[in-house]
Amino acid sequence: MPALGEKEWQEHASLIGVVSLAWNQTVHQLLRVFCHLTGLESPLAEAIFFSPQSDSAQRNLVKRVAAAVGLAEQNWKTLEKLLKRLEKASRGRNLATHMIFGITAFDEKTGIWGPKVVPALKPLQDPRLEADFTAQFRKVERELVAIHRDLDHWPGHTPFPDRPWGGPPFPARPPPE
Repeated sequence: MPALGEKEWQEHASLIGVVSLAWNQTVHQLLRVFCHLTGLESPLAEAIFFSPQSDSAQRNLVKRVAAAVGLAEQNWKTLEKLLKRLEKASRGRNLATHMIFGITAFDEKTGIWGPKVVPALKPLQDPRLEADFTAQFRKVERELVAIHRDLDHWPGHTPFPDRPWGGPPFPARPPPE
């Protein structure tokens, strides 16, 4: 017989995993933007991009590189919008991954008995957590997927910037095999 709330806990863990994976894929796309702007390739690009220990520092690094290469205004505005969307999505991702949850057998709000995933601490660790946090986290995951798509699109539709340092540009996408 499964433990109380095991099914609910597994569903919640799966949702947190989906949000985390979407976040990681989006950060990888941001690395591609960094490569596009700098002309650097991995493993050197990875060593530089992942040196900052926070996601916000990586986004700031991309902004600073875009400014340093004098990215065209239209491309800069598009990139800036993407980075702002990613900043907003990071808040939801942080809620999903850092909020402490537990299982209760009784829902105090509805008065219904039955296993339910709930925030473990009161008051809440972060007041931005919504009552329907499952819907909130699904929305974050959808937004991260959309940002990933848009970041994937950006290098292929943005000319290589003039770089004040040497180095050839590299193709936006690998040639087909």
